[in-house]
Amino acid sequence: MELSERKKKILKTIIDDYISTAMPVGSKTIAEHMGMSISSATVRNEMNELESMGYLDQPHTSAGRIPSDKAFRMYVDSLLEMTQLTAPEISFASDYYDERMVQTEAVLKAAASAISEATDYVSVVMAPRLSSVTIRHLQLVPISDNSALAVLVTDAGVIRDTPIAFNTAVTPEQLEDVSKALNNIFAGRRLTSEDLNIHSEIMQELKGQREVFSQVTDILRSHLLTSDTAFTVGGTAKLLSHPEYSDVERARDMLQLLDSGSEIGSVLKESDGVEMKVSIGSENRSSRLKDCAVVTASYKIGDRNAGTIGVIGPVRMQYDKVIKVLSYMKQSLSEVLGSSGKLIEEGSKEKENEEGKKAEI
Repeated sequence: MELSERKKKILKTIIDDYISTAMPVGSKTIAEHMGMSISSATVRNEMNELESMGYLDQPHTSAGRIPSDKAFRMYVDSLLEMTQLTAPEISFASDYYDERMVQTEAVLKAAASAISEATDYVSVVMAPRLSSVTIRHLQLVPISDNSALAVLVTDAGVIRDTPIAFNTAVTPEQLEDVSKALNNIFAGRRLTSEDLNIHSEIMQELKGQREVFSQVTDILRSHLLTSDTAFTVGGTAKLLSHPEYSDVERARDMLQLLDSGSEIGSVLKESDGVEMKVSIGSENRSSRLKDCAVVTASYKIGDRNAGTIGVIGPVRMQYDKVIKVLSYMKQSLSEVLGSSGKLIEEGSKEKENEEGKKAEI
């Protein structure tokens, strides 16, 4: 049954008030919000009908009503009045991003913090999948006689820098040889599990460096398998500022959920490639998110879907603000990650030029 315009207006007024107060809304409050253009008795009748249609719940016999998941779904789909972020609102992102950021992890943490501060909810930011980025450079940097730092540089910036311990001593020259071999294979391409199995033809050339090469490719394979669920969380403490999480058990359950990499990772993967997705209460697959709203958006690097950003909060979420912030941040994150890759590429070219000049001298 389609709602009349009056019912829609009453429902929107109830939802707006409930989002602001977290308290059940009575007919008198609705009548006042609507400028007394309608009597409390008429509002009560309309609210009774909305309740029978599944849009409102009544927590207690004498209390006002609260919106149901069904009501919030209609609110998001057809009652929201979206506007653009203002200039002061947009400036929140620049407070967190550093112009010279090249470490992907730092960019993701900055994005998570910016989203959380702007929305006042918990934010989650998925790391770019290795299979979605182009590898620009691989370098093994000596740390000690039997250890090195494996630096993976992509068009999204420095996406991995992992320490490696070797069983025997390795010279800087050996590490340089392996770095060259890795770049001959992987530079300029995206990383897939098949790519990690094509190195057999050059193993003969590496001779004493085979162990080093194998360890590095094993690490790349491990990163490839885990990159789809790697994410950063921002604003966890903000849970406690919402009355829905004043209950210790409920707050603890949510904190455990945020610590569960596989569960949150699955939520983000479900939205992979979706421009904007809003899941309300019972629409969430995870039982621990049945009383939450989850809004996610996909971001790109170049023209490729790279990962997902999102916000988790109570069902009485400020959906308009969250959607606006995520719409802006997915564009901003794409630009910052793209700029990080360019900064690294420019730095590499400068270094190559310097080395070339030294060689000429």
